[in-house]
Amino acid sequence: MPKTMTLSQVMKQLEEQGDEKVRQRYVRDGAGDNVFGVLLGKIRGLAEALGTNHGLGLELWATGNHEARILACMLIDPAALTEKEARALLEPLSNPTLVDELVGRVLVHAPIAEALQVRWMDGGKELPRRAGWRLLAGRIARGVAKDLDVRATLARIERELPPAPYRVKEGINFCLVWIGLHLPEYTADAIAIGERLGRWDPRPIPKGCTSSYAPEWIAAALALRRGEKTAARKAMETASKTKAKAAPVKKKSAGKRPSAPKGAR
Repeated sequence: MPKTMTLSQVMKQLEEQGDEKVRQRYVRDGAGDNVFGVLLGKIRGLAEALGTNHGLGLELWATGNHEARILACMLIDPAALTEKEARALLEPLSNPTLVDELVGRVLVHAPIAEALQVRWMDGGKELPRRAGWRLLAGRIARGVAKDLDVRATLARIERELPPAPYRVKEGINFCLVWIGLHLPEYTADAIAIGERLGRWDPRPIPKGCTSSYAPEWIAAALALRRGEKTAARKAMETASKTKAKAAPVKKKSAGKRPSAPKGAR
């Protein structure tokens, strides 16, 4: 049975679950100043307790608070949104994380998804363009982009990615990868286009993450499906183990009895 809470009760709970270090990280990542610093796992737990609640979701979104909007994406009913309402939610956004959450959790499941996708992909605004490409990727993954001219879309990807702003590049690249993963007959084409586009993302790959370079991303995801590990993943794990073995062992103080491991009974 879903839990009933008012907007003020939800906001109070989010604020109480905030952590200052997490908040500072979110701010650095572009979440703005209206942020508590709540970990995503805690937001998911609250969403599970509340269940779908379209009205509360819209109220949470209207607060402008980062975590409230992430939670709203988990409560809003996609079928209840009109195209005008969806545009009002997404188009003013300046944070790509919120764009991706709104697209992936809500808009891709909405009956108006295709109309939004076409409008935004053909528009001139940066984050809506990103949203349009990610909407197309999501529709491909769901198997609902039945009338898509895939070859024309791949040609458009190869043409539009190089000059696009960085955050649009990410959306276009995401769509290229999703074509390679969800349309097996075009996997080789997607990889070939990724190779021709090259490594456009100059950022270092965070530890434990997959490369954004489309050929490597596709290969890693396909290997994961087969229960395999890519050569890059094996090399990373080997290097990690070697580093751990080489690290000096800290001596325990003789004057203190070792405490039980966390969670031990």
